[in-house]
Amino acid sequence: MTIIVKRSNENTIYLPAWLMAILNLSEGSAVQAVVEGQSLRLARLDRFLALRGALANDDEFDRALNWPDQAWTQWTLPNSV
Repeated sequence: MTIIVKRSNENTIYLPAWLMAILNLSEGSAVQAVVEGQSLRLARLDRFLALRGALANDDEFDRALNWPDQAWTQWTLPNSV
């Protein structure tokens, strides 16, 4: 898959229609973009905040949620697998 990236001063990410369909996103969906190394991860903001409830603005909770995700992305399979 190849996607062309262009710079913009707006807080908008434009995605091809086929990718939006795969990600189950619709026009105007709010997502949280997280840059981890050279990867860009998108998370639906409405579902994420609904799960968090009162912890929506808690930085310590954010760090706790990011820790296992970062550990998972850095984990590699042994050569024998």
